[in-house]
Amino acid sequence: MTHGRKPRSRRHVAQNPIGLAKDYATKLTRSELDQVMDPLRDAVAALRRGVATEFEWMVAVTAVNIADAIESQRVVRGLAGHIKEIDRALEGIRARAMSSGAWRAPALYYEERDSMDLLVDLHGYQLSNLSFGEFGRARDKAIAQTACAGGRVVHEIGEPDRGAYA
Repeated sequence: MTHGRKPRSRRHVAQNPIGLAKDYATKLTRSELDQVMDPLRDAVAALRRGVATEFEWMVAVTAVNIADAIESQRVVRGLAGHIKEIDRALEGIRARAMSSGAWRAPALYYEERDSMDLLVDLHGYQLSNLSFGEFGRARDKAIAQTACAGGRVVHEIGEPDRGAYA
């Protein structure tokens, strides 16, 4: 008889809890930063050249969503105004690209080009000041917010993996 309580459920126990804690508390390594930043740099370069695909636009939007989640965690603060401005620029790019009904990469205005450069700089700064665990929480929050809003979630975009402990 359970007396109104939920039955106990098994929990996953890490084989190496000290290693897991250490991995989640340490800053992202250079290779992990590159795993996240290289796709963003490539996408921004394509946007600036006016040859970006919709997927490359989504990479930039994903970076903005993660940057916003990092800002809301209050780990790296003070960038909310810039992030909102970058988000507005990306929405303007999408509106022009989809004006014909199908994606056609538009040429960027000067302000949009500056916003894309600022996105790369600010997101790189944010990531260099985060631990692996903080980045994982921000990424998960951005994914949940996008999914709840009915957006499409693509999991292949820049996910550093520390592997064995989780």
